[in-house]
Formats: sequence, structure tokens, C-alpha cells
Amino acid sequence: MSTQGEPRIAFIHDELTRRGGAESVFEELVDAHPKSDIYALYAGKPVIRVNDKLKPVNTTFLQKFPLWFRRHPSRLLPLLPYAAEQIDLSAYDLVISSASGFAKSVITRANVPHICYCHTPTRYLWDNAHEVVRQRKYMTRGLSHALLHLLRLADYAAAQRVDHFIANSEWTKQRIEAYYRRPSTVIHPPVDVSFFTPGKQQGNKSDRPFVCVGRLTPSKKFEQAIAVCEKLNLPLIIIGRGQHLKYLQKVAGKHTTFIGYADRSKLRDYLRNARALLQPGEEDFGIAAVEAQACGTPVIAYGRGGSRETVRQGETGLLYKLQTVESLAEAIRTFIATENRFRSEIMQHHSFRFSRERFLLQIQNAIDSATVSNGKPRAG
Repeated sequence: MSTQGEPRIAFIHDELTRRGGAESVFEELVDAHPKSDIYALYAGKPVIRVNDKLKPVNTTFLQKFPLWFRRHPSRLLPLLPYAAEQIDLSAYDLVISSASGFAKSVITRANVPHICYCHTPTRYLWDNAHEVVRQRKYMTRGLSHALLHLLRLADYAAAQRVDHFIANSEWTKQRIEAYYRRPSTVIHPPVDVSFFTPGKQQGNKSDRPFVCVGRLTPSKKFEQAIAVCEKLNLPLIIIGRGQHLKYLQKVAGKHTTFIGYADRSKLRDYLRNARALLQPGEEDFGIAAVEAQACGTPVIAYGRGGSRETVRQGETGLLYKLQTVESLAEAIRTFIATENRFRSEIMQHHSFRFSRERFLLQIQNAIDSATVSNGKPRAG
């Protein structure tokens, strides 16, 4: 246990085998509390960079599986709730989970507050459950239904053990209420608006490429962006890695370029020189959309989910109603006809409401509220 005024904090993330928006948020959380201890159900390498120093990540027995096996989360699915419950957090005064899966399943002492920053209610159990089953071979669908049913029970039970939920968007807040029957406070993820800034654009506007950024997964719907840009003879750059790469390369044509991983500096360069960011998937929040606007680049996004909070229709981008190739094509045509109306300074100013400083202040206020209500000293 800690001494008065120096609470011990534990941070828990689902898994640290890849880096995306959720991992960026987790890194900001632990950066603000460098003396905390860090846990994950499993990791690629059991270390994380905190304030430019490597810090160990405590993992569960799942870490003993080979890395090539752990890179496919579905193989570990039945073990995830059990693994989270094995983490011993009895020495801590505050527990903060960063979850889109089972990190929130950890067990704490009754008088220790557990704050969960929820990136999304576990999608493959709730929103996408039937789609997940349809992707299985016909003979295994019955077993898949049964497994997901049991995991839903475990996920719901885990959500009831959380003391305070923080949602990354109003969209996520609604789904936490719908699936877990729990209230939550919205704190949008942070974007480094001092780094992602407008730059000098190269070439004619009509020659600049459209850009997609994110993990290459089916939910991103990048194949729709490929189909439209190939049909309209528009250059498209896709930045990211993931399981859907081979399929996307198969459907792509001469107008599409795959970049793979891009570090922050390269990503900023691509966003600064992009004609627009395309976001055809339904995002829980969508950090890339805010980074693009911070760089003065408009966003064309499917108008459902977090995009309704990150993009201002007609001012910082365009939102379209149907998640179809035809609707995206019409939105791009509309954008091309009206793109001179979008002003870099307006888009950049809009991004300021998602600044890192604002995020950290709101998180600290949430921590203070949680610890005070549980009789604990201020954390941080």
C-alpha cells in the first residue's frame, strides 16, 4: 500500500502487439503518470516507452504463447477474461484500464476505484457479433454463437465491476449505456496539435492524392475508397498495416499506393499534402480525422459514429449518409466541386478542442473525482 499523498496507480491495456489510436491514448495516460505500473494481457515486447524511457510491461500467462500465435487475438479469445482476472492488483490505490476488450475484467479491492477509459464496447461481441459468426465456416457457426454468448456474459459482468466509465466519444457513450447499462463521461482522445500543423503544400491541388490512414481491417472499408478512386482516376495513398492488406492489394489498381507503416513525421507530411482524408469506416472516434484537420486537410467521412463529433459538415469536411461506394463517390464529387470553400485555418482551429492539454486536464479531474469519492488521496 502507498503512503498518504502518494497513491500507487496501475494501468492496464488489452494487448500491446500493435499500435493504433487506442495505444496512442494509453501512452498519453502513462506518460502523465510515469511512476505508475503498467499491465497488459499480452504484448509484442514487454516494454513501453514512457517519457522517452523504456518501462517494463507486466503481462499474464498469455505472454508464454509464441508471438506469431499472439498476433491473432481470436486464437486467445476464450482465455482473455480469465487472464485479466489473474492479474493481482491488491497493492494499488487506483486502477485505470484502457479497454476495447477484456482489460476492464481485472479484479480490484472493494475500496479501490477502477476507472475504465473505454475505446469501444467489445465490438465482436456486440455491434459486429452476427457478422463475426457469418465469417466462420458453416459447420463451426453454432460453436461460434455459443462462445460469443459466454464471452458476452463475461464482458457484461466485467463492466459492472468498473466504478467509473470514460467514453472516447458520445457515440461510445451511447453504446456503453446500451450494452453495459452504465453511465459514462465523455473525454475525447488527445491529438498533438502542436505537432500536426499545416505546412507548405506541393503541386497543384487537383494533383494531390487522397489518403486513408488506419489499421488494414475489414471494418475500415478501405476497399470502398479504392473502388471510387480507381473509377474516378484519382490518386489514393493508403497508410497502415494489417490483416486486410493482401485483399486490398488484390482489388487495387494503378491509382492506389500502399505505404505501410509511417512514423509521425512522415504521416504529417502525407496529411499536409493530401487533397482530403477519406474515412469510409464507422469510427468510434477517429484520431486520424483530427490529425488531418490539424494539418489543414479536410475529411470526407461516413457520417455515423465518431465522425459526427470530429468533422463539421461543410466547414472541416463532408459527411455522407450511406456506407456504400456510390455514396462515397458522390461525396468526393461534391467535395471536388466545392473544395475551395475549405479553409486551412478553420480546420486547424477546430482541432484545438482535441488538444493533449485539454485531455490531460479532463483525465486528472476524473481521477480526482474518483479518488475523492472513494476516500483516497489525489492521484498524480
